[in-house]
Amino acid sequence: MADQPTMKDLGFTDQFNDDDDDGGGPPDSVGGVKRYWGKYRGVVRVPIDPEMRGRLMVAVEDVWGPNVSSWALPCLPYGGMSLGMYVVPPIGANVWVEFLHGHPDHPIWTGFWWGSSAFTPKTQSTATPGAPILTIESLLKHALVISDTPLPPLLPQGGVLLKSGTSFIAVEPTGVRIFGLPGVQINGTPDGNPLTAALYVK
Repeated sequence: MADQPTMKDLGFTDQFNDDDDDGGGPPDSVGGVKRYWGKYRGVVRVPIDPEMRGRLMVAVEDVWGPNVSSWALPCLPYGGMSLGMYVVPPIGANVWVEFLHGHPDHPIWTGFWWGSSAFTPKTQSTATPGAPILTIESLLKHALVISDTPLPPLLPQGGVLLKSGTSFIAVEPTGVRIFGLPGVQINGTPDGNPLTAALYVK
């Protein structure tokens, strides 16, 4: 019986060693190019993608030293034709970086990490430690929070919070609260003046 072709014979050299059976990992060098496997700590240097595809230029000292990458493609949980999640972190944000087939010319940014608690979002700071919570917060503290546990004082029973500065909408098990300073306007008012008191809807 003729020998069957191996995966290496078929050109899959990026993924397989000559002696995979010994439990070794992927090769460190393919075609003369050093490969980088796994995740690396990176920092955003250029977040302005002219093609609006969510690409970044990042610095990864362990790979490029003081230099900056080519465009790193995003790895996001949802997307399709004219739909999906679009995220652009600011300059200086800490990101995780991986490489397609380990090739340093094909970086992918896959998520974020915080250097200390001083850099985490602040809206959820009153939540019970370890409680499940979802927070999306911008640099200027515009925020969306979803919590099943109390988040005093804005969500004393948990719920959904939409917040911008001193204005917020809180959707709770007992009703909906809308609060804003200097005022709240809902579809305008007959005299053209905004409402100036908090509105509670049951």
